[in-house]
Amino acid sequence: MSYSRLLNCLWRAGHLSGREFTGSMGEAITVVSVGEPSGEVCVWNSAEIVVDGERRRGQVAIGEETAVPDGAIFRLTSEKVPCVLGADDHLVPQAEYPIDRNVIALYDALRAGAASSACADRIASMPSEAHRMSLFTGLLVDRLRRKYDDIMRIWRDCDQDWNQTFYTILLRVMGGDRNREAYASLASKVTCAMLSREKGSPTNLEALLLGGAGFLFAAGDKDDYTLRLEAEFRHLAAKYSIVPLKPAVWDTARLHTANFPTVRLAEIAALFAKKDFMLDGMLACRTADAIDHLFGVSASEYWDTHYKPGAQAGLSPKRIGRAKTALVAINLAAPLMFAYGRQTGAEELCDRALELLESVPAEKNGKLEGWYGRGCVAASGFESQALLQLTNEYCTPRLCADCPLGRAEIKKLL
Repeated sequence: MSYSRLLNCLWRAGHLSGREFTGSMGEAITVVSVGEPSGEVCVWNSAEIVVDGERRRGQVAIGEETAVPDGAIFRLTSEKVPCVLGADDHLVPQAEYPIDRNVIALYDALRAGAASSACADRIASMPSEAHRMSLFTGLLVDRLRRKYDDIMRIWRDCDQDWNQTFYTILLRVMGGDRNREAYASLASKVTCAMLSREKGSPTNLEALLLGGAGFLFAAGDKDDYTLRLEAEFRHLAAKYSIVPLKPAVWDTARLHTANFPTVRLAEIAALFAKKDFMLDGMLACRTADAIDHLFGVSASEYWDTHYKPGAQAGLSPKRIGRAKTALVAINLAAPLMFAYGRQTGAEELCDRALELLESVPAEKNGKLEGWYGRGCVAASGFESQALLQLTNEYCTPRLCADCPLGRAEIKKLL
């Protein structure tokens, strides 16, 4: 088994700074500075070492499995391996650092328990609530930074239009994972700008969304309302040059009627009919209650007895409920606040994103069951998002030497 990542953890912790090594060719090597992470696993930039009295600065490769970059000044391994040639056809200075057995035993134990959320006990035994919150805050900020990269890709695809970005992500969040691609395609066909222009007519908003999604012309027995929407859409499609999606792109098998794309689109139409509904209104929200007030709307009266155009059903008002608005806070509002704040330099919005998540109820899903079953129960969306980051980025791939909790445990033995 390779311990390259564990050795990299020791390097990151500064445990090897100032340490003297005897190189594979007998050189005297001293680590002066570990440098900075390069973005490549186990490769560091701007590290400084001294080789036989000569000070060198450049890239360092950690571990026997790590590819040594051209021009690297040093390679550190945990076991003896053959040397490698550098860009100038000279051997790269190399040394071996045997890792302490107790550190290896701890690392192996961390990795063995990663799949079962065994570190819940370590979180519970932290010396104070401040230590726990420091861990969770770091994890949450890392998660929001990862989502920032995703949001900025969408923003660029939306021609750097923040309202269109907001609308695109709203459709994805409202629709869920199953029809993610279909909702994304709809957002590019029926844009936020089109909906904004038709804001004064709830019927036009429904016609745009349902018609653009391809649901109006696929309806079976068409009632008067469906025919009205169809007529409105023909006019709007000509006005905005809209080519509807094919109905076949939507997966509705075994979906509860409340989650049907037609119902969700009717609810989104009701959102756009509100005067204060747009990105600015969402950015002003500080609490889960404020998000619920903004997003908690009911679809038009027609949908009380329908879940798709022309198909009558029993009375069941369609409303974006509290559980859904909490998901909107977690998956749309907070990440978009953070991204918008970071991109525009409005740092107070980054802080507001964290504040908002503290007010949202914690999520309950399969990825969190292991933590909750071991007594590490999230008290808010802030904490459940942190635990999801821990699970997805470190526990599932068993990257315990890269995990902030794992690194802290390992550091205790150094």
